[in-house]
Amino acid sequence: MFRPLLFTLLSLLLVDQAWADKADETDGKSVFLVATDQLKGTGFERTVVLMVHFGGRGGTTGLTINRPSKMLLKEAFPKITRLRDSDDALYLGGPVGSQSVFVLLRTEQPKEGMMPLIKDIYFVPGHQILAQPIEGDSRVFAGYTGWAQGQLQAEIERGDWRVIRRDPDIIFDRDTVDLWQQLSKRWSGNWI
Repeated sequence: MFRPLLFTLLSLLLVDQAWADKADETDGKSVFLVATDQLKGTGFERTVVLMVHFGGRGGTTGLTINRPSKMLLKEAFPKITRLRDSDDALYLGGPVGSQSVFVLLRTEQPKEGMMPLIKDIYFVPGHQILAQPIEGDSRVFAGYTGWAQGQLQAEIERGDWRVIRRDPDIIFDRDTVDLWQQLSKRWSGNWI
């Protein structure tokens, strides 16, 4: 029943322009993929993925926002003075490029190299940003999730993912353990 709607929504979102060009034209909501039960037993079971870049020849990329690792940032980056007192976890953004670091941050004063996602939230590749003072919310990810051109569309049509638009504040929720369940219940009409 919802698959034609999802297919239409995704088709509208998978444009061949850079996501950054569209950041100011959105309705203030971010696009998330919520894994369905069809992905049970896979590495994507119960994941919520924030979409970072849509379509084009480079494919589609996102960051899994509800997979904190057991490693704290101060353990992952012991040489970065600013993080020595941090109790924040390093998040597992996805299986691709797991040695790479990506940062999502909320700031009203973006710096060069920050890619706008939505409102005042930016995507920054690389760990150099971690040494700089950051005002506002931030979250650090190891790796990302990626799909080749057409691959994600096929997975959505197969029923592996639900596409939802939500306020981006959920990116920085402190309690990410129940995020998948909350979004799944809301989508199915079972309100919490």
